[in-house]
Parts: sequence; structure tokens; C-alpha cells
Amino acid sequence: VGSRENSVCLTDLACLHTRLAPRGSAKALHFAAMNSRLWAGGSDSESDSDSDSSSGSGAPVAAAAAVTARGARRWAEASSDEEDEVEAKRVVRSNTDKRYDLFQGKIKVMVNHMKVQDFATIVVDYEDIIKSLEKLKLPPDEDGSPDAPALFIKAIANLEIFVDDLHQKDKEAKEVGNKGAQLSQTKARAFNTLRAKVRKGNKNYETKIQAFKDHPSEFESEEEEEAAAQDSDSDSASSANSGSSSSGSSSSSSNSDSDSDSDSSSGSGSGSDSDSDTYSSGSNSDSGDEDADAAREKKMLRWLITPEAKAKKGAKAAFEKDKVDEKPARKPKQVKDSKKERGDVDSGKNVKEPDEYDAEELVKKVMEIAQSRGRRGFDRKTYVDKMMQLMLHAEKQGPRHVLYIYASMVSADFDNTGSAQAAMNMILWNGALDKVNNMLPLLIASYKDLKDKGMTDKQIQTMEDLENSDPTNHRRQQELFIAVAQKLDDELYKALQFISDVYGTEYQEILANSSKFLVLLKHLFHFFEDTNQEQALGAASLRLMEHLYYKHDVLNKALYDSIHHTAPDVEKPRWVWPEQSAAFMSQLSKYVFATGDVRSQRRALLCQIFHLALHDHFQKARDLLHLSNLEEKSRESDVHMQILYNRCLAQMGLCAFRLGKVQDAHSCMMDVCMHGKNRELLAQGLAFSRFQDKTPEQERAERLRQLPYHMHINLEVLDSAHHLCAMLLEVPNLALQAMDTSKRGVISKVLRRALEHHDKQVFVGPPENAKEAVVSAAKSLQRGDWQSACEAVEDLKLWDHIDVGNPASGQKVKEMIKEKMKTEALRTYLFVYASIYDAFQLDQLVGMFDLPPKHVHSVVSKMMIKEEITAFWDESSKYLLMQHSEPTPLQRLALTLADRAAQTVENNERLVDHKMGGYGFKEAGGGGGKGGRWEGGGGGKGKGRLGVGLPGAFDGGKGKSKGKGKGARPAQNRGWENARAGAISGRAQAGWGDRRS
Repeated sequence: VGSRENSVCLTDLACLHTRLAPRGSAKALHFAAMNSRLWAGGSDSESDSDSDSSSGSGAPVAAAAAVTARGARRWAEASSDEEDEVEAKRVVRSNTDKRYDLFQGKIKVMVNHMKVQDFATIVVDYEDIIKSLEKLKLPPDEDGSPDAPALFIKAIANLEIFVDDLHQKDKEAKEVGNKGAQLSQTKARAFNTLRAKVRKGNKNYETKIQAFKDHPSEFESEEEEEAAAQDSDSDSASSANSGSSSSGSSSSSSNSDSDSDSDSSSGSGSGSDSDSDTYSSGSNSDSGDEDADAAREKKMLRWLITPEAKAKKGAKAAFEKDKVDEKPARKPKQVKDSKKERGDVDSGKNVKEPDEYDAEELVKKVMEIAQSRGRRGFDRKTYVDKMMQLMLHAEKQGPRHVLYIYASMVSADFDNTGSAQAAMNMILWNGALDKVNNMLPLLIASYKDLKDKGMTDKQIQTMEDLENSDPTNHRRQQELFIAVAQKLDDELYKALQFISDVYGTEYQEILANSSKFLVLLKHLFHFFEDTNQEQALGAASLRLMEHLYYKHDVLNKALYDSIHHTAPDVEKPRWVWPEQSAAFMSQLSKYVFATGDVRSQRRALLCQIFHLALHDHFQKARDLLHLSNLEEKSRESDVHMQILYNRCLAQMGLCAFRLGKVQDAHSCMMDVCMHGKNRELLAQGLAFSRFQDKTPEQERAERLRQLPYHMHINLEVLDSAHHLCAMLLEVPNLALQAMDTSKRGVISKVLRRALEHHDKQVFVGPPENAKEAVVSAAKSLQRGDWQSACEAVEDLKLWDHIDVGNPASGQKVKEMIKEKMKTEALRTYLFVYASIYDAFQLDQLVGMFDLPPKHVHSVVSKMMIKEEITAFWDESSKYLLMQHSEPTPLQRLALTLADRAAQTVENNERLVDHKMGGYGFKEAGGGGGKGGRWEGGGGGKGKGRLGVGLPGAFDGGKGKSKGKGKGARPAQNRGWENARAGAISGRAQAGWGDRRS
């Protein structure tokens, strides 16, 4: 009995004896007990319990019932495929096989989650599958890529196809505006996460995934073989089970209860001891009852497939199938009823439409259909179809009724425009634009009908709608048409404003729609111009100016030419760009001024100024800006007006720079570029500060006022031009202040800070950007080295983008700036090195700075007139003779000390005057009495505390303090009487004879 084969044989023998022996006999009880001990695994506890029960208090029937109950319990817990389980226990599986089975199970779970679109769970399943594949530790392929079974490749490829298809469907639903087919916000977030995970994880298997997409049958072979093998195994197991059951039934067909017991005893012995004991104890309590045997038999028969049960199951399946087939027939009725409860328009589909509509019935029908907008289940396509069906009836009533229907359809298109932070879909926008283009001829026809009825233009414009008037009134339709056109313009602006990829094709496609809208604006402008409608003409003119003012004539001409080729022959003369674009913009501005709207007038003026500056009409732009006092008016206006004003200043600065007006260019650009906030002031980007946190409302408001990319001013060009202007003005000013400390004016703080930062650096490398290049040129210019300065600014991008309309003119601007740099280098050189020269030869300066002699003579003469240097020309005008009357560095320091000492004394006197209540120089006077010490030439006795003063500064008589002065001292000659005016206080006597030898 020690071997497994002997135990199985002994078990079969015990079952056979149990079947053949009469129920309740001692032999049957003996073999039943032996059978139970064998299936219990030979445990001591169970054998003891069996021996106790068999040798109990003379109850053999109870013992037999206990044994039978244990067998029945095991039968109820075991499955019908007992032979398979026995075989499964005999097979020893490796860890790799177990992991592979678990791997297959995870793939099946992921497929089920894909069917219900549970994206969050699919992400977890996908990650588990990747980790399970890593645990399989498959060797890499020949090319080094990770190996993967065909089942895995098929699963991730199907997942990728599923994600791509769903993404495409959601995108199409958004474009059409079908919110019912779109994913919810939570699902969309989970779907985006899944899509990113799949795109990232499938990169390692791109080749195999593509091979699966090309030849999916190759990847199904391995899986099909495994499925076939599993089917064959299951078939063999089922045949074994059926054979064993047939043999059991043939042995004793009369007693089904004993057959069931024998089959259960030959099944798997996986029942626990606790379950067996519990069931046996329950059986012992009912051991004498015949109903217990019937209950056991009923429980066991539940697991048998009898012909009656099979027929019953088939009848039930057929009933369920018939029930499912009947459901679709009742579904349309439920949908119809639900729509009827909602009051949807589709519920009246079967209502017979009348053949003809009069005007009132048509308007009423349109209003009835329009009431469905905004309701649940509203379908825009169905709405448009119904409106188009009414279009045939509206054409018989006249153009105004057709206009009314078109207006209702366009209004439905604008229902899906989103919010202030979201733009309208371009498919819907183009559809609305087509409808508006169809509305314009109808509007013109309606106007002509009113003219034919004898109404004048003024009467048409002043038509007043009564309270219960016809909604198809011409004036109301015209106002609605203008509002719709403005709405289209605003939505196009938002679409260009909120797009992130400005270099992509999507931005270019949206920008191409601006030319379509320009055609509509031009037609609208000519219609209102022909009919002399001031208010409508002013609104159309302002919109047209905002589309044209920031573009150069070259671009506008190309745009007009492209429209000219596609326009009808009647309209072609209108699509010719005028040679004098400034006059055309001026005419549009006059139309806007005729409306009387202050905000529109200011905006039209700023657009005109920008256009003039863009085409190098600096003088006209500056006069228009100053005469209209737009600087103060813009500060009182809204943010968008201030942004447009800043854009005008920047463009005027670039215009002055192109024309060589350095001072004017710097004054214009300084307001925009001085504080480093040009990006924020021009609305060309968001400004982030470490010291200031913005609220979400402020960030949203700042995003709403950003300009589209194609309207931007090149900030690098603007900064480079500003730094160059600052260099040409500030470098000579710094040299002049080093020679004359009385001139303390600062022209450009930006450049000074940059120069100070440059001087503090330990190691100075080559310039890396435009600002560093200009600073390097400024340092060279301070030494008078104009050649190095010109080389530093030679490769700036400024020269290629300074003139938008004519890129070749950038070289002319560069040569002009080089000439300016030579001139400023000459001035700086004279300021710095004039003190060590007695005379300069004109030819020497011409050779040093490569300037014409007349230009050098003119520059030096201007410096002499402005008293910037003390020099004069000789009789031949070929030599510049310097007057060395400037103080030495020590004398400059002494003058500085004297100035500061005088300031200190004055501060002390003011402090004493404040504390003592009047003392010192309160009374002004000349001779005698209390003379003011700060007045020049006081000869009498004064009450000054200082008796000795400097000429022109400290003149006093007797002091009241310890040192008493005796009268006024004569002015002393300090040696620089012939110094420049403003260098020191005193008279200047110019002359060669007084020059120091």
C-alpha cells in the first residue's frame, strides 16, 4: 500500500465493494471507512476519528452515514473535471511557465478593460504587462532589441490602434462641436495619460509593431497553436472523465446514489479536514433520518449533467435569445417617448408641413425651431437642415426673410464658440463666414428694395423699430450683420492669439483665413461707402485699419494682388493697393472720426501713426502724435489703447534710427526699453517676476491682451537699436563729464549699468549677444578706437531686420551708423586727450578717423560753439589751437571740495536758522548793516561768521564769530581765468596771448 499505484488500486477496490455490498451491511461499512482513510491522506487524527466512529456505541449505520457524508462533501466541492485535476497535480510546472500564464491573464484583463474604455485601469494593466515581460527575462534579438512573445506584440499593437482611433474620433467630435461624442474631462485626462504611456512604451518595439500591422497573421500562429494544444488537452481530459463516468454507470445503473459516491471518492482529494469534520458532524446529527440521504443525493445530482438538465438549459438559452431579439423592437418607442417628454423638435417630425407659408407663419416657424437651441439633445446639423427646408419658402417672401433665417443659422454656429479663453473652431468659423458672405448680397437687395419704395438714405438709417414690429426689419438685420462680422473678426483674433505653436502649419492655416475675412470687410466697406452710412462705415473702416496698419506696403500689395487674381472682373479694380498708402489710411481715419466715438478716434489715430512710422514718415508721425496729445489721452484709456501707444513709440524709434535721428530715436525707445519690460509693455509675452506673485485673474487678463505672433515687433532689433543710440550719446557724455564735473546729466542708465558690470568682470570674453556686442563697442569708443567698435557691431542681426519692407537697406543703415560712430569717436578723443595737445592738424584728425575734412571741421566748430572745448582755428583753418585753461586734476578736486564745503555750510546754516529762529543770511544787504554773506561784493560790516570768502562765493565783512574779518578781500587769480564758461565761477578772458606757455 506504500506506493501510489497500490493506493489507487485499493481505493478502486473499496469503491467496488461499497457498491456491490448491500446498503447498511458490515462489509460496506468496513470498506467505506477504509475508503475515507485512504482519501484523507492517512492522517492520524482522521484515522482516530474514523476508528472511534466505527467502534462507537453500537451505531454502524451512523458511521456509514458519516463516511458517505464526507465523500459527498468532497464531491460537492470538486469540479466535474476530476481527471484533469489529477493530471494537473502530477505535472510539475516551472516558475517561467507560471509567469507566462500570469502574463496571458493580464493581457486578457487589459482587453476587457479596453472594451469598457476604463483608461485609468488600462494604464495600470499596461504597466503590469511591461513589468511581467521583464520578469520573463527573454534574451534579446540579434539586433539588440528586446525580445517579446507574439502575444505581447499583438496586445500592445492593438492597444496602440485602439488609442489612435479613439483620439481621432474625439478630435473629429471637437471639430464638429458634438459634445455628446466627446470624452468627459476626467476621461480625457486619463486618456491623455494612457496615450503618452503607450507612445513612450511602444518605442522599443516599433519594428515588431509595424510588422504586426503589415502582417497580422504571422503573429497569430503561435497563439493559435497554443490554443489548439489547450483544446486538445481539454478534449482528452473530458473524454477520460466521460469514460470513467460511463464505466461507473455500467457497473451499477440501478443505484445512482452509490455511483455518485464512488465518483466522488475517486476524484481529487483537496477537501480540508475541517470541512470534512463539520459536514460529518452534521450528518451524524441526522444519521437516522431518511431525508438526509435524499438531501445528499439532491446536492450531488446538481453537479451531474443529465439529459433532462441539458434540455432544460437549452430551453432557457432559447428563451433568453428570444427576449434579446424582442428588445430592439421596443427601443425606438422609448426613445421617441423620451424625446416627446423633453419637448424636442424631432417629436413633431411626423407632423405634416404646409405647402406654403406666409410671412407671419414663416417667422413663427423659425422662432419655434430656434427655441430648441440650448436644450438637451440639440443637434446643430438637424437644426441647419430644418432651416434650409424653410429657405425655399423664405425666398418667396423676399430677401429680409432669407436674411432672418441666415442670422438664426449663424447664431447657432456661435453657440459653440467656447469662452473668453477658448477660440471658435475653424471649421465652424469658415461655415459661419460662408453664411455671412451669402447674407451681404441679401442686405444690399433689401436696401435697394427700400430705395425703390421711395425712402431716402437718411430715412433708412433713422428707421425706428416699434415694440411689436417685424423682426425682419432692415435696420435690425443690418445691425445684426455688423455684429456678426465683428464677432467673426474677434474669434479669428482669438484663434491666432491662443495657439501655442506659431511656427506650425495650424497657425499658417488660421492666418490664411484673415485674407478671406479681408474680402468680406472690403465689400462691407464699399457698400457702406456707397450708401453714405456714417456709423456703419466708421466701424468697417476701423476694422479695416486694424487689419492693414501693421503691414508694410510690400506685404499689403502682395495680399491685394493674390485676391485680385481670384476676384471677379467687376471687383478687380477695387483690389489694387494704392501707391500712397498713407493717404488711404488717412481717408479711413476720417471715416472713423465721423462717427464721433472717442475711443475709435484715438485708436484710428494710433493706427495711422504706426503706419506712417513703418514707412519712414517720422516727421508726420511725430506731429500727429504731439498735436493730438495722445500721450496723456492714452494713459487715461484702457490697457489695449496703452499697448497700441507703446507700439507706436517703438515703431517711431525704429523709424528715427533708420533715418539717422539718433537723439529722437533714443527718446522714443527709452520709454519702452528703459526698465527692461518691453515684452510686457508691447504685449508680446508674459512677464514673470521673482518679487511679485500674480493672481490667476491677473494672469488670465494678461493672456487675453497678448498680440498674435505675426503682429509682433522684433524685440532683438528694438533692443539693439536702443543700445546703439545710447552708446552714441552716452560715451561722449561720459568723456565730457570726466573733464567737467559740473555736468552731471545721465542720458542712458541702461548703458551705464552695463558698462559698470563690464568693468567689474574679472575676465571679459567675446560678446555672446547683441547687448554685449554694443557694450564692447562702447568700451572701444571710449578709447577713440572706432575700428574695433565697428567690428564689434558688424555681425548684428539688426542690419537684416531693421527695414521690413526693404532688407537691402539694412546695409545703408549700417554704413550710416558707422559714420556716426566715427564722429562720436572724434568727439570723445578730443574730450579725453585735448589737455595734452597744444594744437591739432586738420589732416591728422581726418586720417585718424577716416572722415571728410569738411565734416571734421563742422564737428569741431560745433563743439567750440557749444563751449564743450576751449579752442579756436588759426587763420588758415587747418590747425586747431587748444587753450589749456582747464584746471588740472588736483584743481578739479579742490573745486569739488570747495563746492561740497559750501553745501555743508549752507546745510548747517539752515539747521541753525531752523533751531534759533532766524540767523545768518535772512536779510540781504550791501554796505553796512547785516549783509548777506552769499551775496557778491558786500563791502560793509556783515554778520557772517566766516570773514574770508572765495570770490563770487564768500564775500563778507566782520564776522560775529571768533575770526573777525576786516573788510572784503579782493578777488584772487587762481590761474585759470580763461577757462570755459561753466567750468568755474568767474570771468573768462579768451585770447591766445593769455594762454599758458
